[in-house]
Amino acid sequence: MGCRDAVTNPTGERTKADWKRAADGIGLAGVSIFLLFNTTGALPWSFWLDAIALWPLLIMSAGVKIAFEKTKAPWLVLLGPAIVLGGLAWLAIGARPDVAVGPWKSEGPLPRPEGATRVRLDLDLFGSRLQVVSRELEAGALADARSIERLASASLEVKREDETAHVRLDSGTRHGVVVLPGRKQRWELGVPSALPLSYGLRGAMVRSRFDLTHSRFEGGGVNGVFLVTQLTLPAVAAPVKLSLNGVFNALRVNVPEGTPVRVRGTGFPFNLVKRRVVGEPGRPGYEIHVDGIFNAVNIDTRRSSPAEAPATPDPAPERPKPEAVPETPAPPAPVRG
Repeated sequence: MGCRDAVTNPTGERTKADWKRAADGIGLAGVSIFLLFNTTGALPWSFWLDAIALWPLLIMSAGVKIAFEKTKAPWLVLLGPAIVLGGLAWLAIGARPDVAVGPWKSEGPLPRPEGATRVRLDLDLFGSRLQVVSRELEAGALADARSIERLASASLEVKREDETAHVRLDSGTRHGVVVLPGRKQRWELGVPSALPLSYGLRGAMVRSRFDLTHSRFEGGGVNGVFLVTQLTLPAVAAPVKLSLNGVFNALRVNVPEGTPVRVRGTGFPFNLVKRRVVGEPGRPGYEIHVDGIFNAVNIDTRRSSPAEAPATPDPAPERPKPEAVPETPAPPAPVRG
């Protein structure tokens, strides 16, 4: 027997089933399950970056609703949310949409301005992927870079302010629709490990990875929406501040064992901190300030190598001890006759 379009209410009267409302309820309940996976840490927030690429499923779902809503089988509108939720489930189990990317284009090396003793990364990106690595660069270089980008307005430039060299990376004017976020632009930056480094990242739908293990890191901040940032940080000799501002952002921090990490700001249920690392008492570490809602902070530790020890001032050289002066023997007492 097929599905019926009527049900019996408590008074015994038969009422018509509202399949449209049932479809909306199923869709809302299904999406809330994926959000629950985000807030419990079972699914990363970056899941929604890839989910945007499935937007044609929404059109397909709307088409199913229009086609069957006023037919003799209105219950078929349930196929609409089933299509969308099925696509999200397919993505959640590990599938990732991707497209072929073009060849890498060299952007450097960028020369170091005369007198610059610090580096500041000013990153303004949209729908991009970024990787930053601190390492030894050739003499006189401030940074080296390569990119795969499809927007002619994207720019990479260096500007000096006082003793700080600002490396500004801007993805340019937002033209068109980002169908596959994270695939339109890819950037790789190499920064000098010998200079103190800080960064500021602003934008939307950006995945970034910072490997600053060998850097003299001085802090940084993230501000925007749908920003997924992974930081691999060194041990530090003085407290360092980090900030996370906006909504639907994820920050993953990896530090050496024993390095204190303190997270402050609005907490659960508005934001999720999966793990707090206390570290060794009295040791300098990192302070993370979270401002916004629906953000996630995850903290991991790793075994540090001797090369990752925080830089400390060179000890003052020992002063040579004065040479001992031999004692002069006292003259012999006179002999009395």
